Amino acid sequence: MDTFHTFTAHAAAPSIDPQDPFGNETEFAGYNPDYGDIVPQIRIPGCRIPLRPNAREKSRLRRYHNIVGGFLLGHLVVTNVIIVIMIELFYLFTSMVDASRFGGQLPSGYDTTLSEYLSGSSTMIAMTCLVYGLFNALTACVGCKATKIPVSSLFQTRSFHAGHAVTYVCIALFLQTVTGWAAVGLTDLFEGVGITLYEADMSTSQDAKSTVISLVYSVLVAPVTEELLMRGFVLKNLSRSSQRFGILMSAFLFGIWHENVAQFILAFTAGCFFGYIAMKHNSLVPSIICHMVVNCFAELFTIFETYGLDYAYSIANMVYLLLVVAGMILLAAMWFTDRMPQTTPEQTERGFRITLTSIPMLLVCVLHIGFSVYLIVDASTAL
Repeated sequence: MDTFHTFTAHAAAPSIDPQDPFGNETEFAGYNPDYGDIVPQIRIPGCRIPLRPNAREKSRLRRYHNIVGGFLLGHLVVTNVIIVIMIELFYLFTSMVDASRFGGQLPSGYDTTLSEYLSGSSTMIAMTCLVYGLFNALTACVGCKATKIPVSSLFQTRSFHAGHAVTYVCIALFLQTVTGWAAVGLTDLFEGVGITLYEADMSTSQDAKSTVISLVYSVLVAPVTEELLMRGFVLKNLSRSSQRFGILMSAFLFGIWHENVAQFILAFTAGCFFGYIAMKHNSLVPSIICHMVVNCFAELFTIFETYGLDYAYSIANMVYLLLVVAGMILLAAMWFTDRMPQTTPEQTERGFRITLTSIPMLLVCVLHIGFSVYLIVDASTAL
C-alpha cells in the first residue's frame, strides 16, 4: 500500500487544486507548476498533504532544488572556464604576433601593457558579453526543458498594460536609488573599521566600440537573458511549494551572483520586486522592462560622466529624480493594495529547509559568497 500521504476517511471529499495544493489565498492563482509532479496522489479525492513532508516528498522537492543549483553551478563553471580560455588564447596569439615584430624578444613590461589592453579591448568585451548572454539563455532554456516548463509559458502575460509598466519602472528606479544610498552607507561603515568593500568597475572605456557593446549588453541582452534565467527558470522551479520562498530565494541567488555587496543590495531588492511582478502578471515582460530601464539609466549616467557630457547628465538626472519621486509615491500606494504572498505552516516546512539539504544549491551559494569575501579581503589588503 502506498503511504505517500494521509487520506481522509471521506472518499467523496473534493480533490486538491494541483496549482494551489496548500489552499493559500494570498498566492497568485495559476502561476505554480502542477504539484502532482511531486505528490502524484494529489488528484485522488480525500488526499491530504500533512504538515511535514515525508521522505518521498522531500526527495522530489529536493530534485528541483538540485536541478536549479546544478544548472547555476554549471553556468558558473563553464562561463568562467570559457572566458579564461578566451583570454589565454587572445594573449598567446597577440604575444606570438608581437614577438615576430620585435625579433623574438618581447619588450619589458609587455605583460602589464597587454593586460591593460585586454581589459578595455572591444573584442574581449564583445566576446565576454556574448558568452554570458548565450549561457544565460541556454541555461534557462535547457533547465526549463529538464523541469518540463515550456519557455512560452513564461510569457503568457495577463492583466498588464502601459500604466502598470510606468508604475513598475518608477518603483524600480526608486529602489535603485534607495539601495544605492544603503550601499554607500554600508561601505563607509566598513571603511570605518578598516575593511574595504570590493566594488565592480562600472566605468566605460572612451573607445566608441566598447561603449556601444556595453550599452547593448546592459540594456538589451542582460535584462532579457538574466530575467529568463532568474525570474524564469529559477523562480518558477523554486516556487513549486511556496511563491514567497521562490521570490526570496531567487532574489538571494540573483544578489550573490553579482559577487559584491553594493550590487547584492540592489539585485536582491530588485529581484524581490521583479519576482513579485513576474508572478502577478504570469510573465517576464514586466520584469524585463524594469530591468532594461534601470540598466539604461546606470549606463547613460556612466557614459555622460566618462565623455564629459555635463548638460546631458543634468537633463537625465532631472528626469531620473522625477521618476524616483513618483516611484516613492507609487510604492507607498501599492503597499496598501499589493502584498507579497504569505506562507502556510505546510509551505514553511517545504522551503528553506529543503534548500539546506540540496548540495548543488549550497555549493552555488558557497562559491559566490566565498569569492565575494575573497574580493573584499583582496581590496582591503591592497591598500
